[in-house]
Amino acid sequence: MTSDIKGRDGEGREFTSPDELWQKEADADGGHNTWYHKAVAYWDSQEASYNGVLGGYGYTSDLDVRDSRQLLLKAMRVQLEAADKGQRQLTALDCGAGVGRVTEQLLRQHFHSVDLLEPSKHLLDTAAKNLSARTVPQPRGVAERFFCEGLQAHNFEVGRYDCIWIQWCMLYLTDVDFISLFQRAAVGLKPDGLIFVKENICKDGFVVDNDDSSLTRSNSYMLDLFEKAGVQVLYNVKQRNWPKELFEVRMYVLKPPPAAAAAAAAAGAAPEDGMQG
Repeated sequence: MTSDIKGRDGEGREFTSPDELWQKEADADGGHNTWYHKAVAYWDSQEASYNGVLGGYGYTSDLDVRDSRQLLLKAMRVQLEAADKGQRQLTALDCGAGVGRVTEQLLRQHFHSVDLLEPSKHLLDTAAKNLSARTVPQPRGVAERFFCEGLQAHNFEVGRYDCIWIQWCMLYLTDVDFISLFQRAAVGLKPDGLIFVKENICKDGFVVDNDDSSLTRSNSYMLDLFEKAGVQVLYNVKQRNWPKELFEVRMYVLKPPPAAAAAAAAAGAAPEDGMQG
């Protein structure tokens, strides 16, 4: 249970539970806008490059993408084979897209269209510029839509996505928004769509970074929140060959509950005007 999970921050403060942290970080109205604004301000101040978004570890990008691709090909084998045969058009959403690194190196190699969601405008503008350049060989897909918005505020278009890819941005969400995200994201998936989460993981409890308003959770903490969100964990895989001085990284493949998928499919049958909200 998350109420039993203890944590600490970089200044030596300890927390007896996540609830204690979220109460401390709450604004006067009980919300956490200051927490989120601080995170965006941090990334607004970072270099808009692969090295910048990877915290000075730009060389890890190839390692990251290699393992991500292996998991993607395994988890979505049926959908990707259908696309290879020209039987299906695939669409993905890249959440916490930064400068478009994951879209450029992974997602648009396998999906026909990719939308990007990123709350830092200067990173997203760089992504749009990077992804407009012609490359050789030409990727399968194109970057189609760019949303300058945080995960906690985004409303998903009904039934648009085969894959929602969420990398290194769940650590910015409060527990409440973490759980509600999956309820909203389920609506955005096609009936056989999947959610991929790739995230830093600490050994136990949680670790708070006050500089960028982030919360690195343990594997058991993540699994507890997934359970609360009602999603099924299909894969839970450790990133290989990762620098030992960095947090462990894990990849989760998640399937929303049948009830959410059925509701999304039913909603998708109704006329849709595009993005909500």
